[in-house]
Amino acid sequence: MAKRGKVLRDPHAGPGLLIVEGRQYPFIMEGVWGSEVPPKPGLAVEVEFDSLDKIIGITALPESQIAKEQAEIALAAAKKRGAALAASLAAKFGLPRLVAAGLLIFSWSFLTAASLELPFLGKLEFTLWQALGYLNSGNPMQALERHGNPGSGFWGFLAFAALAGPFLHHFWKDKRAALGGLLPLAFMVLVGIAIRSSMQSSFGAAIEGPYGNLQRQAQDEMMNAFSFGFGTYLSIVVSLYLSVISAKEFLIAVGGEGRKFEESQRSAA
Repeated sequence: MAKRGKVLRDPHAGPGLLIVEGRQYPFIMEGVWGSEVPPKPGLAVEVEFDSLDKIIGITALPESQIAKEQAEIALAAAKKRGAALAASLAAKFGLPRLVAAGLLIFSWSFLTAASLELPFLGKLEFTLWQALGYLNSGNPMQALERHGNPGSGFWGFLAFAALAGPFLHHFWKDKRAALGGLLPLAFMVLVGIAIRSSMQSSFGAAIEGPYGNLQRQAQDEMMNAFSFGFGTYLSIVVSLYLSVISAKEFLIAVGGEGRKFEESQRSAA
């Protein structure tokens, strides 16, 4: 039977000493030590016992194996803590809202929100987070630079505020807090308006005459080259879902207050 242990004392100046499961065992090198690595204090070993609990073999454990086992233990502990945290969050905030928020984060960060099909440059695709960076920079022409990736700045702050909206009623005990679930949809509408305005303003102020016709033609071609991606549609669907459940909760809260008021009036009468 093999058990894990540790060398307490090497056997160079007398019998060595092992500790296995809290019990100490003396040992000698001859006939039992089966590794090229010499025993030294603190060395992790695997000890083989016979049926009489006598040591019949000792093997040093490679550091790589110990590190791997420790990593597996740490990973298992992290999974356990993560599962407990996820269960706690689901119990507090509700699983549907957490899933919806996760879908929004994934959609905004990784899925194509919009694309531009331009001559010579080909098709340019952007996530919503990248689009926020171009809005924040005030220079939509940066979108034509494939390696441009400006910071989202104030628009990024609005995005985080919109994500926090559906959970507002857990921290602000007011019936109006339930309307925080409308923020993601309002944010999506605001971003859409801002992108359209930014694209139109990139051609400069409106001019009259033949050059004005060319300007309007260029604007029309740019808008025709623009199309929404799957990320935008998914975000809108999720935002609509959050808006619906938030509106229902708000109406229920208002109705509950109305019933309480009527009951208090009848009691007073």
